[in-house]
Amino acid sequence: MLINRPLGFPPAAHLFLYLLPALLLFSRAIADVTVVLVAIAFLIFSFKKCDWDWVKQPWFLAFLLFNAYLLVVNLPLSSDSSESLMYVLTFIRWPLFAVALSYWVFNDDKKRQRFLISLLLTMLLIIADTLWQYVFDVDWFGIERFSDTRLTGPFRSPIPGTMLLRLWFIALFAAFFIPLFKSSVLRQLTFLMVAMGSGFVFTFLTGERMALILFSSGCAIVFIAMLLEYKQYKQSLLLMLVVLGITMMATLFLSPEMFERSIVSIGSKLSTFAESDYGSVFKAAWQVWRDNWWLGSGLHTYQTVCEQQQLLIDSGLMCTHPHNLYLQLGAETGVIGLGLFLFMLYLLYKHVLGPLLAERQWIKAALSFSVLTVSFWPLTGGISVLSNWVAALVWLGVAWVLAISSVDSSEPDQRLTDVNR
Repeated sequence: MLINRPLGFPPAAHLFLYLLPALLLFSRAIADVTVVLVAIAFLIFSFKKCDWDWVKQPWFLAFLLFNAYLLVVNLPLSSDSSESLMYVLTFIRWPLFAVALSYWVFNDDKKRQRFLISLLLTMLLIIADTLWQYVFDVDWFGIERFSDTRLTGPFRSPIPGTMLLRLWFIALFAAFFIPLFKSSVLRQLTFLMVAMGSGFVFTFLTGERMALILFSSGCAIVFIAMLLEYKQYKQSLLLMLVVLGITMMATLFLSPEMFERSIVSIGSKLSTFAESDYGSVFKAAWQVWRDNWWLGSGLHTYQTVCEQQQLLIDSGLMCTHPHNLYLQLGAETGVIGLGLFLFMLYLLYKHVLGPLLAERQWIKAALSFSVLTVSFWPLTGGISVLSNWVAALVWLGVAWVLAISSVDSSEPDQRLTDVNR
């Protein structure tokens, strides 16, 4: 664990903590520039301080191995090396960004509080704008809803649920770091339950089915952890669950079109999965992978290969991305590349969850697990997690849970006293 962090964060740059959520959310270009600048600045400060201890983390070393494979093996054999070159050379920016934030930015309670306050306010802005669009068909910026059952919010694309999915479980950590919520267990639990209920309603109204499934699954895990950690509040938790359940059911039936889109259509989609658009896209990705089984077609070449082979022409779909992270990695980097990436993920989960589980911090462990899993789950929605925009949020989540796993449980305010309980 990274308990001792000698790198100082410039006081003038504290404004960065308040701007970070907006920098990553509202513009693909600004998000990528932010990631690159943070990674470069962190390398410069590491060099000046002669501190490279962060490199020794097993998961990071595994990522370096995966990156070396991309450079030495995957890139030279790529079906379109000019397309793969820039993506391979810059792929390392993602873990560097995560380590920089966890080791340098999220390394004390005050900084974590500032970031969480900014994150909550930014999310509230997006939620309010999206709900306004749901009611009035146009948001505050004049952006019209995508369709009768899909919303865009301020993003101009039907992705508000997908974007905030990467942030909800980070925001729930406010229960442990913001004084208003952490002053008592009852306030903590109330905040967690209300926030999860609000997240369900919001994601349901966006019409994004995969985001709704992943968010609901994460909430179920967090609720079980709440029952484990605060057994004496079992009755209160169950009562809150009933109240929120009634509220959510009312929301479902007051919006029949959204209920059909977000709930009913999930069953019909699964029952005819092989013939669905998802099934067609999966088959195309599997075909690309079979043709390049061991080494892949080259990073970021799936779309090119799919179009060249006209794999989706009969179904009338476009070759964008396979809607499955591991099918895409398999198709582009082969069995070897996929195996190296999965090994890195295993070490990352172990690094993040090990200390929390050892200390029986069940809620933080559940939240951290959810932060990672909603991002690295195989099935994805309308935008690939390898896309620069979403990847910035994915690795923000990695940074956050790395920092949380390194927080000493004896640090002030991390555990409630018996009086506060």
